[in-house]
Amino acid sequence: MEQSTNDTTGGLPPAVSIEEALARIEDAVGELAGLTGPEVLDGWDAPSVARLVEAHTRARRLTGRLDGVRYVLLPRIEAEGSWRSGGTARTFTSWLRVREGISAAAAGKDMTMARRLATALPVTRERLVAGTLGVDHARVMTEVAPTSETRTDALAWLIDTRTGETTTPEQFVQTVSVDFPDPVDDPDGIRTREQVTAVLEGAIADGTLVTGEGLVLREANVLNADQFRVVARRFATVTDPDTDDVEEDKAAQGEFLDLSKTFGGYHVAGFLTDEHGLLVSTAITAVTGVPAAEDSRTPAQRRAQGLADVARVVLDTNQASPGAAIAPHLNVTVSWTELVTQVTRTRDGLCLTCGQATPARGSRARTAGGPAGSGVAGAASVSGLLSAGGPVFTETGGRAPRALLRRLACDSAVTRIVFGPDGAALDVGRAQRTVTGQMRRAVIARDEHCVYPGCDQPPSRCEVHHAVTHWADGGETSVANSALLCWFHHQLVDARGIVMHWTGKPAQGTGAVGVLVETGWAFTDARGHRIHLPEAIEALPSPDVEAA
Repeated sequence: MEQSTNDTTGGLPPAVSIEEALARIEDAVGELAGLTGPEVLDGWDAPSVARLVEAHTRARRLTGRLDGVRYVLLPRIEAEGSWRSGGTARTFTSWLRVREGISAAAAGKDMTMARRLATALPVTRERLVAGTLGVDHARVMTEVAPTSETRTDALAWLIDTRTGETTTPEQFVQTVSVDFPDPVDDPDGIRTREQVTAVLEGAIADGTLVTGEGLVLREANVLNADQFRVVARRFATVTDPDTDDVEEDKAAQGEFLDLSKTFGGYHVAGFLTDEHGLLVSTAITAVTGVPAAEDSRTPAQRRAQGLADVARVVLDTNQASPGAAIAPHLNVTVSWTELVTQVTRTRDGLCLTCGQATPARGSRARTAGGPAGSGVAGAASVSGLLSAGGPVFTETGGRAPRALLRRLACDSAVTRIVFGPDGAALDVGRAQRTVTGQMRRAVIARDEHCVYPGCDQPPSRCEVHHAVTHWADGGETSVANSALLCWFHHQLVDARGIVMHWTGKPAQGTGAVGVLVETGWAFTDARGHRIHLPEAIEALPSPDVEAA
């Protein structure tokens, strides 16, 4: 008796039922899981990385095929209708969510995909089940292609790939050189129909004749899912641009931006159209640049900083209200004593820079109107702190961080306002001490970019830092005491107590190249350690060089 040629690779005969096939898959998955335990992957005979990569790829392809099987089954279960018998679910999606314990969102996505594959994308479903199309590519097709009646019809169009035009079987046959039998010799037309069928089947086999769906799917073999989405989106736009206009109008009407003050900061939420979202994203990317070597922030944290930097660029250059008498900007209100106290780094009441005693924060001899020496120093101190309020943002009254004050003390305009006992402003004056005009141009010409080791942010994204001696510590406003620091490194230097001093630029022709060379400024951290350029990564040895 001959052995069946339909036996599977493992030597088992083909499964005769869905249940039997699933049982075999479950057994196989159990065996596979046992081969991926730590005792195997960390053992002496652990598979190589190349084998693990191949296994991962095959596992992804297999799970995609299984998803395809699920999408074949779901519409049939829904159409049969017995799921309604329990009376516990009004919709099939709700029934599926309860039965399988999945989220409502997951159940909805599964059913949308299954229905569209069944009604509009038969080739996509067939290739997904066969394993020749990834589940991500199939998901792109269901999300983009059949999104209107016109687009669904376009998926079934016949397209002559020689011309790129739509056609019909009759029109296509007329463009092919073929000798049809004489009607006299083929009175019933059987041979003619067979020949027409052969021509169409040959054109489909060699890709000359495809459906709209097949035309899009041809690109799936060479593109990843993100790139494939662009192709599918282009097909949808070409076949039904009116739906795009409707969707864009809906998106524009749904745009919003919430910026709400909350505990410790602001909560941001919103939705932007593709156009506005791309504008904001491009602007944030432009000001963010490549993260510095010591920048340990997440991409999301860098984007948040980038959004603030975009606002800072607009306000610094007065582009928002060029005709205004006072440019809109960030304003902080703080008493002079509090400013000096906050921005001066101290230890045991002495300034670390000049060694002089600093004002005690919030200290007052007595409460306003209270008798001297009343013996309630603690109460007087608390009262003083509460009445002064500390540094605040002028517009909102929220607390201004100490690191921000140190940066503002370096490169901002300070307005002196003297108040009378009734709170009226008696005198207003300005201490002009920012590096502007010709002095700023000289600093830019010398430093060229942010001078922090390893940073190349341009002057447009930098502030001028009182480098050797901080302005709050009595530092003068001069080119010699000024240096360019980008916003991130300006905050880093002030917040971490990093000290700078000028060492002089290296002589030309010493072999230093590029924009990240020594700038002439030396940086020392609070522990006295010198901060250097990031270490260069050594190049890998050439493969044609033999090991010694």
